Amino acid sequence: MTVFEDARGPNVRVLRQVQRRLASAELATLIAEYEAGARVGELAKVYRLHRTTVARHVAGAGKTRPVMTEAQIDEAVVLYRDGWTLHNVGQHLGVADQTIRRVLVEREVRIRPGGRRKVAAVA
Repeated sequence: MTVFEDARGPNVRVLRQVQRRLASAELATLIAEYEAGARVGELAKVYRLHRTTVARHVAGAGKTRPVMTEAQIDEAVVLYRDGWTLHNVGQHLGVADQTIRRVLVEREVRIRPGGRRKVAAVA
C-alpha cells in the first residue's frame, strides 16, 4: 500500500492503478499499428493500457477494420462443415468463437449443439 504525503499530512487514499496517458505521438503510433493489423490485446500489453482503453482510442480515431475477410469466412464455413468446432476454427483464423458463430449464422450454416460428443462404445 502506497501512502502519499504532502504539507497537510499523509493521504489515506490508496492509488490502485496509475493513470497512463499517451502522448500524441504514441497515440498516432498505436493507431498506425492497429491499422497495420496488430490486435487490441497485443497493443494493450505494449503500451501498458487496458484493452478497453486501446479500443476506446481506436474508436475515437474513427478507425475500424473488418474482423474477417470474405476468404476467411469461406474457409470458416468449409472447416466447420468438415467437423471442426467453433473454438478450433476461431483459433485457426485468430478470431473469437462467437465471431465464427456469428458469421456462420449469417451464412445460414446450421450450428451444431455444444458440449462433448458422445463416443459410441466399442464392443
